[in-house]
Amino acid sequence: MAQQTKAQRSEAAKKAAATRQRNQANDAGKHAQKAAKQAISAGEEAAKSVGQALKSVAKSASSRAQTRG
Repeated sequence: MAQQTKAQRSEAAKKAAATRQRNQANDAGKHAQKAAKQAISAGEEAAKSVGQALKSVAKSASSRAQTRG
């Protein structure tokens, strides 16, 4: 097996560094996407909770109005 020249080693190192950076960027993007999905999910859960609370309040107010009326 022939030895690599200095230029070939340098080129291989640059290519490896570019690959590492690309992989790190992909990982960062995946983490950001996961965090965004979790935030959306948390917002949806909060909205559901508020909706359920409002529904129970409306039921309570409706039943009070019927018993007083």
